[in-house]
Amino acid sequence: MIVVAKDRVLAKVEADLRRGHYHPALQRLASLAAADPDDLELRAKRAAVYRQIGNLVEAGRWGFLTEDVTDRELSAFEKAHPSAWSRLLVLRIGADPTEKLGPTASDRLAHLIELANQETSTPVVWTKTGPTTSDPGSWAEGLACLLAAAAGLAFVALAVIGLITVIRWVW
Repeated sequence: MIVVAKDRVLAKVEADLRRGHYHPALQRLASLAAADPDDLELRAKRAAVYRQIGNLVEAGRWGFLTEDVTDRELSAFEKAHPSAWSRLLVLRIGADPTEKLGPTASDRLAHLIELANQETSTPVVWTKTGPTTSDPGSWAEGLACLLAAAAGLAFVALAVIGLITVIRWVW
């Protein structure tokens, strides 16, 4: 059923592009990509549409994992996102795509991950939702949750004290 919906949406994208309606075509492709961020065919299609309208940054972003992205597109993408970690995150990859990539795209991604590792001084770890800089469930995430819970409890305690004070003033 999802394949049928994808085929229908792609047919609408093609119809939009034939009429020169790039914005709705890009919106439809964005919806498909949000539903399946690891679909390399959709990424290539988005890159092609951005290439048609002259948006080199987005063509570089969506073509990054393809074999047909140009050096100009990659340069524009890198210039718009100078941090390697930022580039890695903005790719919106759900899972490690290395096995699905062609040789050039695979090398390009490996180099980006290497740069991101150098920036953060911690290795990039792949989770079900994409890359992260720490092991899921690590002490750093636990500490952040603990601090957030402590701040929440302090806020609730102050709210209760304030409410009790107002009630005493009224009575």
